[in-house]
Amino acid sequence: MRKRAQNHTRRGFTLVELMVTVAVVAILAAVAVPGMQSFLAKSGMNAVRDDFAITLQRARLDAINRNTCVSICQLRAGTSNTCATGAALGNWHQGWIVYLNDACAAPAATAVPAASLISVRQPGNERFRLTGSATTAAVTFNSRGLLRSGSDTFQVTDANDANSPHGREIAVSFQGRVSVQPITASRGGTSTSVAGGGQ
Repeated sequence: MRKRAQNHTRRGFTLVELMVTVAVVAILAAVAVPGMQSFLAKSGMNAVRDDFAITLQRARLDAINRNTCVSICQLRAGTSNTCATGAALGNWHQGWIVYLNDACAAPAATAVPAASLISVRQPGNERFRLTGSATTAAVTFNSRGLLRSGSDTFQVTDANDANSPHGREIAVSFQGRVSVQPITASRGGTSTSVAGGGQ
């Protein structure tokens, strides 16, 4: 009996081993956290950029396929199907609405009829901004896929880092072509056409 009790020695960590483990974890965290923050910021901005660029392309294709005007307007804050107007314009990160616009008219301050709704994008993370001109009420494509109204350049920025290298500009040409380029290269820089954009 005594021999068995003596063979069962207690096992565990010494204080030195525990301190070394904590130090290694702290070093790894110090190296990994800044890289992770940069990755999350880039991913968030890319998601907003891709969502909006793809929405523009789909709206153009819908206009061609349905042989009518299709518009994208900024979602009015606190609503689920009403376009923003007036002083609220310019903050597209608050969401947007894609809808059939048979009259090819400017958006009204009333709710878009359910029969005309194509899609609604609700507000995302307030950190990642999508801004446009305060005079652009809607981007409208006609039945030939040409831009009827709303010629504008939209910017994707990080509210927590004004100098983020991941900022992008999204431009729509009168031919309906969507292009994305870095904000720093917006004047004379090389633009990247988004796949599926108009020719």
